[in-house]
Amino acid sequence: MELVGAWSRRLAERLTPHEIDFAAEVGAAYAEGGERRRRLFDPGDGGETGGFAPGAGIGELPVILDALRAVAGHLHTFLADGMIGNTLAVYALIQARRGTETSSPERAAVRGPSSPGPSSPSRTDPGRTDPGQGRLLDQAIDLLTERLVAYGISRERAEQQTYRLLETVFAPGNTLEEIEALLTALLATPPAAPLPEPRLGGRSRSWMLPPWLWFYLIACLPVGVPGLIGDWIRQATDYWGLMTDSSVGVARTAGIVLGVASITQLFPVLVLLGAMASLLLPASRGRRVERRHDLRVSDNPVIGEIAAFVRRQDPSIAIRFSESSRMLARVYPVGWRKARIAVFLPLTVLWRADREAAEAVLLHEIAHRRQRDQHVVGLASPFTWLVRVWGPIFVLAGLLPITLYATFGGVAGRLLIGQLLVLAVAVPRMLLMPVMALWLAELSADRLAVRERGADVLIRALDRERALPRGRLRRAGGLLTHPPLGLRRKVAEGRFHGLTGLAVAWPATLVVRLVLVSAVALPAFMLIGEDAGAAIAHVFQSIADGLAFDRLILAGSTVLLVVWPWIVRTRHDDRRNAQFIPYALAAVLPLALYSASFLGNVPTG
Repeated sequence: MELVGAWSRRLAERLTPHEIDFAAEVGAAYAEGGERRRRLFDPGDGGETGGFAPGAGIGELPVILDALRAVAGHLHTFLADGMIGNTLAVYALIQARRGTETSSPERAAVRGPSSPGPSSPSRTDPGRTDPGQGRLLDQAIDLLTERLVAYGISRERAEQQTYRLLETVFAPGNTLEEIEALLTALLATPPAAPLPEPRLGGRSRSWMLPPWLWFYLIACLPVGVPGLIGDWIRQATDYWGLMTDSSVGVARTAGIVLGVASITQLFPVLVLLGAMASLLLPASRGRRVERRHDLRVSDNPVIGEIAAFVRRQDPSIAIRFSESSRMLARVYPVGWRKARIAVFLPLTVLWRADREAAEAVLLHEIAHRRQRDQHVVGLASPFTWLVRVWGPIFVLAGLLPITLYATFGGVAGRLLIGQLLVLAVAVPRMLLMPVMALWLAELSADRLAVRERGADVLIRALDRERALPRGRLRRAGGLLTHPPLGLRRKVAEGRFHGLTGLAVAWPATLVVRLVLVSAVALPAFMLIGEDAGAAIAHVFQSIADGLAFDRLILAGSTVLLVVWPWIVRTRHDDRRNAQFIPYALAAVLPLALYSASFLGNVPTG
């Protein structure tokens, strides 16, 4: 502890002179760990050491010590492997890195031209160093900077303090033995504190749309699936009766055709099971994703930069890399609270060509993590796979047999055409809600990228997504889980009345779903022999039954729209009430449908 305390004073002299009075005590408290260390990071317990704090009520010195503890292993390996013969060589490497950093065009406008490092005839030429030296040093620099930023220090100051810290530790006057003793002492202390989680409240959630995807899985499916199974059992019983009890071959054939078609209507049951499988086995899904796409850890500098950017936004996300060119990046779960982003080769190219656009792509994936979407969407998701494949399966197993039977002169063809109309609308009717929920989850994730980088940057990223090689069939299937790129561009630009249009999208889906049912009901009832008056009455009764059955969904949608602005409200924004009006307008639609469900004297099913 005395050694760490002595070094703390030396660090304070260079980095935080306003904290030098108690620097030795701070170092000793940090080295001891336990309650003494905890108090250094807890402003409520008097952990402030004096001087200026980085904005969270604690001094910079404890944060610097914690960052140094986090990279002690890197630096110890740096010295222990015999890569460096003296501290002057390390100091030269640090100066070379600092010179490169400050002379970059992006930094020049902020900091001005960098001052030359100390000239010395024995200075090591950075171009002749072992690549392993530079890699370890770069990792240490990145990790130090990110930890300082995570504690609330501005990025510019964090970079300055990182280089000052390394220059102080590896100053030519220090011997390698002294530095190794410091690193060994730090490694003997408790591990560095976990990085503080980014605040997800207040302004950081103002971009987020209501979680319609989770609403669909939690509210819509459990409500609809029991009734669907009951209806299917009744239909299957009728069709089985046609197949077994009827002496007429035509009836038996019709029963077989209808029975096969009815099985495909159990899609919501499969979706619910797929979502449950995805939620219950995130680690298994993560391993499958990494095997399938050959994802792995990479020490490439570009991946290191990408990982540093992601850690700054959400420290709980790790990065894995694949040379595949099929996509840019996708998030996937590896545990209940852990996620990874799969970075593919095109994103690394984009990172160098247009870094802002690449950051927008990553922010989109980070938004999915903050929305907890990675458990339902993303790579190897059973839910999205079922949404994509159910339509073609339904057409082949449901619609095609009935169409062929009616086309080739089946005696019961007229009756089956009515059933064909009902089944034909089942595809869009059943897909509307999950597809819209998926689309809104994607558009919500886009909103974080727009807020952080701007609409123009996101549009550039979408243009790069459009350029990826994909077949027509794959693009068509992708529309079931991702909105068209043209729609995403327009939403990013604020078309469709901005937030109001996005807020109304889900209630409008409920209306369209109801319209689809009623649109085919009238001709279907007339084809089975009802006159126009009876068919119209039957249609109205079907609408009333549908509204009554959907009461819980309508009520839940109304409540979610009303309370959502309060959940994501922005406390320090002059326009904090701006979100209430769009959601209030959107809530009128499901509320009206909910009220209309009581106009007919029908059971709630």
